[in-house]
Amino acid sequence: MKKESLNPTYFLIMLILISIVGCQNNKNQAIKQDQYDISKPEKNAKVEKSILSLHCDSTVVNNEFSFDVLAFKVFKADTDKIKSLFIGPVVLKMEKQTNAGRGSYYLHDFTDGINEIMLFRNPNEGFYVEDADIKNDKVRLNKKISIGMREDVFLRLVKVTNFKCDTIIVVNDESTFQSVYIFKDAKLSQIKMGQILE
Repeated sequence: MKKESLNPTYFLIMLILISIVGCQNNKNQAIKQDQYDISKPEKNAKVEKSILSLHCDSTVVNNEFSFDVLAFKVFKADTDKIKSLFIGPVVLKMEKQTNAGRGSYYLHDFTDGINEIMLFRNPNEGFYVEDADIKNDKVRLNKKISIGMREDVFLRLVKVTNFKCDTIIVVNDESTFQSVYIFKDAKLSQIKMGQILE
């Protein structure tokens, strides 16, 4: 019985195919490793960086949707009226603060446990919004705005079209105050407000 010899070309083709398949597997494993490293929450900064890279934001100038997010202007309101912004029970904490110029003011922190509105008040003056974080529909807002509203409806209000970001920063004309509208699944899920520090 004669032994058949294998064709050297056959060996060469098989060797090339094995090399290609091996390289592809190494490449796929490297991609999987990169994906794992990005999503692995070892450090907060790393997690925040990967989250920020998935989303985008854009700035719009509009006084109405920067300043006038709440149901009424708080400047001349008293604390009882400000509490009425919350639909449920609200807790008020007051703390005296001193600024760099040795002046003093009072910080008023209103919260229902989920939503928070922090105001500062100079003596003999009105209230100013320091910070606010609105996360649900239990805070009375400007009649045109509501948590849960569709993003396309909001974009029409601020007169912006062809916008694909999930975070919209609305500033006033002087860029001293901003309201940040955060959308999830094309619906408004959170509003943050605050002074812009220079």
